[in-house]
Amino acid sequence: MIKEPFKTRLLRFAWLLSGRKPRVDQFLAGFLKYRKYLPECEASDIVPNFSGTEVCFSQAPIGNWSTPLIDVFVVIKAALGFQSQRILELGSYRGDTARLLAENTADNVAICAVDISEQHGDSYRGKDVARKITRKVGRITTDLFAENEKYDLIFVDADHDFTSVMNDTEVAFKVLAEHGVILWHDYRQDSYFHGMCGVAEALNHFSKDHAIYAVHGTWLAIFSNKPGWETAALKTKLNQKPSASVWEERQLRG
Repeated sequence: MIKEPFKTRLLRFAWLLSGRKPRVDQFLAGFLKYRKYLPECEASDIVPNFSGTEVCFSQAPIGNWSTPLIDVFVVIKAALGFQSQRILELGSYRGDTARLLAENTADNVAICAVDISEQHGDSYRGKDVARKITRKVGRITTDLFAENEKYDLIFVDADHDFTSVMNDTEVAFKVLAEHGVILWHDYRQDSYFHGMCGVAEALNHFSKDHAIYAVHGTWLAIFSNKPGWETAALKTKLNQKPSASVWEERQLRG
């Protein structure tokens, strides 16, 4: 269960009075600043060789439920920078992210895409990159995986309600390789009261025992166990960095 402050319960009542309108949900959720539980990091501070790897898009994800391109870009950069050989996607849907990972990684990289729908993977099925992708169909449990099946990089992007994210994260940690990386999507979902997005609350729970960071400028959160790049050591590194002026910052401005 998610324990909500009085202010949140009051805003929920206002949302109910609105007739549960999605736009009102997004507007009111903007007042819940406390939900930014995780400390932030720059992608370049946690992903090895972030600026030295190249990502190529011949076809970008478009349509409902598509992962924003900047988030896909960072996930691919993480796969390349951490030199991940075995990649797991929990929640694949059309398979756009799995396809782009397959297109941007070496031939010896294996990708496993998991989704509850038997129709998942339309983006890559029948294409040459499909040879790099294994599909698994079913609910996300450890029963889907062999006893010693481990992954170097795991992208968690299935159902976003609190209970599902708790379950999927527990499974992710169980199948994570010793020096592995987990990325979660929709940490910064811009709606809350419909009850379908408890990513922030679930990651706040796991952050008590794991150093999980929000990636600045994205909807991603990340945990890394790779020596030298582990998120557990990131706090000290960031505290030592002098604050930059707006002209020295690396994020894009528009």
